[in-house]
Amino acid sequence: MVYCRIPIPPVSRMKDQTTHKLGALLIGGNWPELTMVALGLLSRAGFTVDVISTNAFLTRNRFMRNYFLAEKDDVLLKAASETIKKEYALIVVGDDPTLRRILDLDLPDDDKLKLLPVISHKNFGHIFSKIGLSVAFSENGVRTPDYLIANNEHELKISAQTLGYPLFIKLDSSAGGLGVYECLNDSDLANTLVKLLAYPVLVQKKIEGTEISMEVFYQNGELIHVAWSTQEKYTYKFGPTAIRRYTQLACLEKEVFDELSLIGKALGADGFVNMSSIRCSYDNKLYFFEADMRPNMWTGYSRYFGDDLADVIRCHFTTGETATYPYPFNPAYPEQVLISHYSRISLIELVLNRYQIWRHLPENFLYIVLRYKILAGLVSRKRKLYKRVFPKQWRLRFKNASHQLNICLMRLRYGAGR
Repeated sequence: MVYCRIPIPPVSRMKDQTTHKLGALLIGGNWPELTMVALGLLSRAGFTVDVISTNAFLTRNRFMRNYFLAEKDDVLLKAASETIKKEYALIVVGDDPTLRRILDLDLPDDDKLKLLPVISHKNFGHIFSKIGLSVAFSENGVRTPDYLIANNEHELKISAQTLGYPLFIKLDSSAGGLGVYECLNDSDLANTLVKLLAYPVLVQKKIEGTEISMEVFYQNGELIHVAWSTQEKYTYKFGPTAIRRYTQLACLEKEVFDELSLIGKALGADGFVNMSSIRCSYDNKLYFFEADMRPNMWTGYSRYFGDDLADVIRCHFTTGETATYPYPFNPAYPEQVLISHYSRISLIELVLNRYQIWRHLPENFLYIVLRYKILAGLVSRKRKLYKRVFPKQWRLRFKNASHQLNICLMRLRYGAGR
C-alpha cells in the first residue's frame, strides 16, 4: 500500500503494473463509513482500489492500493479532475457533497463526465437534485408521484392547492431525510413555510403504501444487480432505516426488472444508485421518488442471503453479464430475510444479538465501533465542554494552530508527494 500527499502523480503512474486485476478509483471522505463500505465491496469484487479522500480515517485500511490524502475539499476536487476515467474500470464517488462539488467545478462537461456516475452530460440535471430527478422520471415514462415545482412562497401555496393534501415539500438538495416536510393540512403548510429558507422546492403528492428500498448497480444504463427490501424500522421519521426485510430477486415479478431497466436508461446510470419507491396501496403499482447516484450503508448486504454483489460485479466485468428475468433462486436461504444494521440499532440490541445482528457484522466491526461509537462519543462531549469554557475568538486561534500542526505532521509522515 502506498501513501502520499497531494499533488498526486499523473494517472499513468498510478496504474498497477499487473494487469490481472481491474482498477477502481474511490473519491470522497465526507462520509467515511460509507466510503469504507464501498472500499470493502470493490476489493471483494477483485478490484485494486485507489482512494482520493479528505479523511485520514482510511489510511490504515488494507483494502486499498494507493491513498491520496487531500488537505481540503478543493484539493480533493483538483486531484479528482486530473484523473482520466479510461484508466479505471470503475470510478465511485462516495457521498452526496462530493457529487455536488464535482458538478460545480469550473470544468468542461466532458471532464466532469469522466468522474460522475452517468453516461452523458444530459444526465447531470438529476444528480443530487430532487426536482431534476422528478423531471427525468416523468420525461422518460418512469412512474413517479405527481409533483409541481415552486420557486417562491406564492407558487408553493398554489401548488399545494393544486395537488391537494397529503403532500411533501422537499428541498431540492438534501440527504438523510432532512429537508423533507409532510403536510396534511393548511396548518402544516403554514408551519413549513416558516422553515423554508431557499427555493425552488419540490411539491410532491404523498402516495399511501409500502416503501421499498433498492440498492442498484448499473453499467452504461444497463441493470447489473438490485437488492430489494421493505422498510421495517427507521432511525427517525423520513430518516435512514435501521431494519429491513430483504426479498430474493427470484421472487420478484418481471415488471420490476423492466421498470428498473427503464430507470437505468432514464438516468443514464453508470454505477451505484440508492433508490426508493412506494408500492401504492390503491393500484399496487410502484412509484419511484428517490435515486441517489452513490452507494449507501446497505450496499452489499445481499451477501447475507446468498446473492453477493461483489460476485455479480466481478462477473459483469469479466463476462459482461447483466441482470435478467427470471433470476435464479437460492434454495439455501428463505425467500425473505430480516436484517438490521449494526450502526443503527441500540447498544442493548447489539449486545443481545437482536435480529441475529452478529451474523451481519463487518470484518472491521470492532475498529469501527471503537472509532465511531466510543471515541466519537467522547469527542462530542469534549467539544461541548470546549465551547462552554473557551470564547469563540480563542477557539478560532486554536483551530488555526491545530490545522497548521496537522499539515506539518502529514508532511513528516507522507513526505512532499514526490
